[in-house]
Amino acid sequence: MARAELMSKLCALIEENLEVKLPEDVQESSRMYQDLRIDSIMVLQLVVYIEEEFDVLVPEEDVDPAVFETLGSMVTFIEQLQAESIA
Repeated sequence: MARAELMSKLCALIEENLEVKLPEDVQESSRMYQDLRIDSIMVLQLVVYIEEEFDVLVPEEDVDPAVFETLGSMVTFIEQLQAESIA
């Protein structure tokens, strides 16, 4: 799946499931906590939605908080999870 498509799906997950209105100019550099006002509980919910939507397993013990820094870091994380699930 192309990176732009992952980004689009991730934004849709956030808006639909977390009921967060993202700005029209949202970018990969948009910070989850500061720019998008997503809190830690919402991030935990988002992990569940990511697992379901992208058919991946997020290993709790391996998750670095930096993964949830920006939308771009989350897209990279999803790409890595998908690559691991294929291997």
